[in-house]
Amino acid sequence: MTVTLPTLLAIALGGAFGAVARFTVANYFNQTLQVHHTVYIGTMLVNIIGSFMMGLVYVYIVERELFHPHWKSIVMVGFLGAFTTFSSYSLEAINFYEKGHPLLALAYVITSVVACLCAAGGAIYIARNLL
Repeated sequence: MTVTLPTLLAIALGGAFGAVARFTVANYFNQTLQVHHTVYIGTMLVNIIGSFMMGLVYVYIVERELFHPHWKSIVMVGFLGAFTTFSSYSLEAINFYEKGHPLLALAYVITSVVACLCAAGGAIYIARNLL
């Protein structure tokens, strides 16, 4: 895809909405589930949800071409790129380790990666076979 100003603006717009959605959804989960403040459940759930959404959107935009290719820039690169929080996840894993919880850090990393891969793979399977 050619990088044009409209493409960059579409990515920026999607990213703005994705960042706000990430903040809102993560805070909702953290407050609703009332998990101890040192457990980053909101970030993990946002990443799992975002991975699932990425799998669905991939099938509909890239594989099946049901939407105009510009939606890839808006939704996949912009919105979901800002919605998922790999940088926050990385920092949180390091914080666990530095605070003397290496096993919790390892569990957080493994759980996040496996759950996100399963979410994306599950969404692709669902979109290809059930929807």
